[in-house]
Amino acid sequence: MKYSHNNEIEERYFALDIESLKQHDEGFKTAYDCGSDYELTIKLIDLFVLCPRKRQRKQQYKRFVKYLASRGITLSIISRKHDKNNKV
Repeated sequence: MKYSHNNEIEERYFALDIESLKQHDEGFKTAYDCGSDYELTIKLIDLFVLCPRKRQRKQQYKRFVKYLASRGITLSIISRKHDKNNKV
């Protein structure tokens, strides 16, 4: 049996991340508050500034992405390191 987190607990756990994204993206705010579907694509470096973690790695946001997906919101994170089409 796979363990899953209670959405109420997840919402409290990610409260600061959610508020940061609401201030960053009006569409995200509307979708989150209304419970509608939404897709947000953001660069890893920008997400790291908005929602800090110990390390700047996509893997650090896995649980947050899963929680948002349960709410109908798709969070796509673009990483320069792994995106060969994004050359700098």
